[in-house]
Amino acid sequence: DAGGAVRDSLPILVESYCYRVHDYPSATAFLAEDGPGGADCLVLDLHMPEMDGLELVGELHRLRRRMPTIMVTGRKDDLLAQRARKAEVLALLHKPVAAGELIGWIERALEQRPAAG
Repeated sequence: DAGGAVRDSLPILVESYCYRVHDYPSATAFLAEDGPGGADCLVLDLHMPEMDGLELVGELHRLRRRMPTIMVTGRKDDLLAQRARKAEVLALLHKPVAAGELIGWIERALEQRPAAG
């Protein structure tokens, strides 16, 4: 399916820019594997199995695990954009996303990481 192809290709793209990537099949898998503890940035799709992207961001906020988040969607919707801003999503990108645009937002997200130590 097209969603699976995108999910398979994005990690390869991001790794080609020398970033370390952890890929999860769903939001619940991400939460179960304590992904939020080690992630510097989160790139996720709005539409995912079991829990959508905004629900995941809400759950991370509830757990007090905030991280710069980039959301990708096929929907162009003003209400969705408002909800993403309210959830403090750094960027809401529309498919198809250009490689340079995605990498540029990842670089911005990583600049927002808290300083170590």
